[in-house]
Amino acid sequence: MKIKLRIEGMTCSNCVRHVRNALTQVPKVVSAHVDLETSRAVVNAEEGCQPTQLVEAVKSAGYEAKLMVEEDEEEASKRWTRSLFLGLFLTTILYISQFTVRSPPFWLGNFLFSLSVPSSWMTTLYVHWNFFFGLYLFVLALPVQIISGSSFYLGAYRQIRSGRLDMDTLVSLGSSSAFLLSTLGLLFPGIIEHYYFDEAAAIITLVSAGHWLEARVSSKANRTLKKLLELAPPYANLLLDNNVEKKVPVETLSVGQRVVLKPGERIPVDGEVIDGEGVVDESMLTGESRPVDKAPGKKVFAGTLNLNARLVIRVTSSGEKTVLAHIAEVVLKAQESRASIQNFVDKISSVFVIAVIAIAIITALGWGMSGKTKWETALIRAASVLVVACPCAMGLATPAAIMVASNRLASLGVLIRDGSALEKCGKIKDVIFDKTGTLTEPVLSIGNPIYFFQDPSFADALAYSLCKSSLHPISRALAEKCKSSQPFPLMQWQEKPGAGIQAIYEDRIVRLGSVSWLKSLGVNGWDQQMNSSIGIGLSMDEKLLAFYPVYAPIKPHAKAVIAKLLARGYTVYILSGDKKEIAMKFGIEIGIPPENIIAEVRPEEKAAVVKRFQEKGKSIAFIGDGINDAPALAQADLGIAVLNASDIAKESADIVLLNADIEIIPILLEISDKTLKTIKENLFWAFLYNTLAIPLAVMGKMSPSICAAAMGLSDLFVIGNALRLYKR
Repeated sequence: MKIKLRIEGMTCSNCVRHVRNALTQVPKVVSAHVDLETSRAVVNAEEGCQPTQLVEAVKSAGYEAKLMVEEDEEEASKRWTRSLFLGLFLTTILYISQFTVRSPPFWLGNFLFSLSVPSSWMTTLYVHWNFFFGLYLFVLALPVQIISGSSFYLGAYRQIRSGRLDMDTLVSLGSSSAFLLSTLGLLFPGIIEHYYFDEAAAIITLVSAGHWLEARVSSKANRTLKKLLELAPPYANLLLDNNVEKKVPVETLSVGQRVVLKPGERIPVDGEVIDGEGVVDESMLTGESRPVDKAPGKKVFAGTLNLNARLVIRVTSSGEKTVLAHIAEVVLKAQESRASIQNFVDKISSVFVIAVIAIAIITALGWGMSGKTKWETALIRAASVLVVACPCAMGLATPAAIMVASNRLASLGVLIRDGSALEKCGKIKDVIFDKTGTLTEPVLSIGNPIYFFQDPSFADALAYSLCKSSLHPISRALAEKCKSSQPFPLMQWQEKPGAGIQAIYEDRIVRLGSVSWLKSLGVNGWDQQMNSSIGIGLSMDEKLLAFYPVYAPIKPHAKAVIAKLLARGYTVYILSGDKKEIAMKFGIEIGIPPENIIAEVRPEEKAAVVKRFQEKGKSIAFIGDGINDAPALAQADLGIAVLNASDIAKESADIVLLNADIEIIPILLEISDKTLKTIKENLFWAFLYNTLAIPLAVMGKMSPSICAAAMGLSDLFVIGNALRLYKR
């Protein structure tokens, strides 16, 4: 179920992260999407999760939350925009007035004289001009403090109440100190030389403008996820029992109902085609640009596009249970996850605000007591220190890069289940490929048979009779090859797992199965070629009738992928259950050095092989098809599963390739490496910015308004640098 909350007190992307982390820690919460611009959170939770638990979790993080009854998120965005533009308008007037109207203008006297204002009033105005001018500035600055600054002051109050200090605290202290000092000078003329109402307003306005831009840029960075969430249409054409179509909301559909898909329409639910043949564009899910043919029995997925024909499907899942919903959920979780480097940053950020406040106090006392500056100057320099320090840039360095990278990879058909997986990718130098289903096509093929019987058609018909009822992949491939044969009547048909099939034909035992099984039963007539090939034999009693070679075609891009990885300095291995001779032949064919080919490994032994590499100090990426590779994928430092989109809900690897194409792997590793570099660049900038800006503010080289602008720009730099991952 989905629960929508109105969140109050968020002012930057760091706030979004804190709220999201608080929500995802609530029991039964699957994922949470928090939007800064609309001030709302959409929580995907299991049945039994109470909204009150979510509200309390948000409050414990220092923010306010309430259940949204109506779709009023646009009003929150408009309210934020209105307060920002109010601040910009009044701050502009304040700055113009401060620099152009320091003394009574000539036109003012003429204007008052034309209004017949008594000369005594005019004298009072001119004599006490500084007071009236300050009152005019106060009237302009007060709405900025109350309206535009309310989110900062309330945010600081909530954070202090929950035992935390954050950026809102620094901005609130900086702006309020300048505002209160100016108000004090207004009430007690002569204690300060000039007013700082313009600086107080500029701090709030410029920081708000920076965060407004930050929210817009963050929204752009999150565009892939938003596109995914908007793909599935809200309505479907339900086909009733009397074959009449009825347009109904998707949430009212249930499994088993029939839905009509018209050409050019997006598919609203997951389903199975029961009538019609056509072509569907699944690129938005898998990243694969080629349209997919659909016929009765084929699966279709919500959010994909029906291109050219009328189809009727039977609903298999809808809403939050569709493949599209699972993919969006995975992307959300990747954005919510934390890379290990983020833990280090959070430890620093937790004491950063306290350290900045301490530096501000020392700045005020140091300059004030030194006698080199007036106390008002010392206090303004302290305000500059409070404003210029930016814990947001440090906090955004890692999540911004992870968000952009996970979105870009999702658009390429690569799902990142955990942000730390991107970090791991940047450290991987050893890659192990599972051979079957990863480097080879998932569908087996039968080669040219070798017959030891005078009538090949008899052998094919007997083989077809044995395999046609089996569901084993080799049996299915052989049945397809021999499907034109007329089957024979068999008795006592039985399938022996891991060996083959046995039956009685005209009082004789006929078998179809592995070479080792037939040899163990005394079947003879084998030659060297059969011993070095993969295939199955057909026998009657102890006599070999035919040998059917079995092979899995190499994927088209396998050789190129291996070549690219080797060229970039990766050590590549293949893991195979085939005999050594067969595995060696395959490995050499695709460009793997013989010493890196590991053969005769049973499925349950794959994880142990990975562990042996790790014991030698290697960081291993294991790439498998996710069918029988789960232990190895879990054991590896980085597990990459090559799957079809429909398997996403069942897979637990770090990274999932949705279109089952390994061609993307070099690109994946390259983007991951660049993501790690971007995180380091962002952290370097954040620390450099604070290292340089704080001393300049202490020395009085930066005014509070300049500090406010610099702080906003530092956030934008971090997010902008992360956005470069879309093109790097």
